[in-house]
Amino acid sequence: MEFRFQRSKAGAILSGIAFIILGIVAFTHPANATLFLTEVTGWVLIVLGVCGLVMAFTHFSIMLSQLDFYGGLLALLLGILVVNWPQFFVAWIFVLLGIYVMIAGFNSVFAANSLRMIGVSGSGGAMFGGFLMAFLGLLLMMSPFMMADVSMMVAGVALVYSGVVSIIDGIRMKKHEDA
Repeated sequence: MEFRFQRSKAGAILSGIAFIILGIVAFTHPANATLFLTEVTGWVLIVLGVCGLVMAFTHFSIMLSQLDFYGGLLALLLGILVVNWPQFFVAWIFVLLGIYVMIAGFNSVFAANSLRMIGVSGSGGAMFGGFLMAFLGLLLMMSPFMMADVSMMVAGVALVYSGVVSIIDGIRMKKHEDA
């Protein structure tokens, strides 16, 4: 049995227009777009949690029903927290990302220092890059909302680009393609 995926010309153009609109909104209102996406994620977690709890009470397997119950309860509680405090979760994600970047920067510094100790040339640039990365991780931790805005603006530009490419693909499509 052969399955074929087809995309219509109108569908490609309409999805491209939708991408462009979403990209412009994300670029021009990054804080609102970030909070909106965080709240949508919270609502998705709530729905998944409720579904997990419903599945827990409809399964006849003890192991699966316990897994569904605890997974559903965790998703429901996390979803409720995310919906009620979206700013906290946006900040939390970027603070964690900053910690990761800072640790990766210090790991690069230690690696560059080890290379310098064994006499490898060019380790000074790697050490500078490691310190720069650690500094950027610290900046990310200190201003998570600014970084969230920058991330959303980059996503907006990427959406606009994807929309333009989709529209061009739609315009170039033949009316009826034969396989």
